[in-house]
Amino acid sequence: MSPAARRRQRGAPDVSPAIYLLLLLAILLAAVLAGAFSRFHCRRKLRLCAHQWNMHFAPGDRLRLAQRIADRFPVIGAANISVRDLLFRTEDSRHHYLFTVDYTVGVIRGKVGRSTVAGFSEPVSRGGRIHSAPPALSLAPPNLTGPAAYEFVLKMISLSEP
Repeated sequence: MSPAARRRQRGAPDVSPAIYLLLLLAILLAAVLAGAFSRFHCRRKLRLCAHQWNMHFAPGDRLRLAQRIADRFPVIGAANISVRDLLFRTEDSRHHYLFTVDYTVGVIRGKVGRSTVAGFSEPVSRGGRIHSAPPALSLAPPNLTGPAAYEFVLKMISLSEP
């Protein structure tokens, strides 16, 4: 007896490859929608925090901070540094920046993507560059995520102001 005949005898339905393809596409669509909803929800929380802290929110690196922090990022071997979910304000002649940094680490066994919340504060320069030491970055501990990490870094940069 052939395998197809045995399956029909047991009552197992024959499923066409088109059904498998549609099922796979439905699972993929559900995963994409879940990711988009998660990003939307996280950014909505950050917008609310920015409003409470009298800051502005930008989902991307509007101020080109990734280029400025790449040389002084405190993680050894970090590469492909990018900035997202930026909160910023100017207060008492200082600029305050809070953001999520995405980066990769690893050389030999492949690169691993990581993210952390970071921030810094610097004096406002009117008309020219201020020739002072670059400000140090404050990083959130790995156990904090979302708005709690942003709040932690905000307190750290507020405490480190001269």
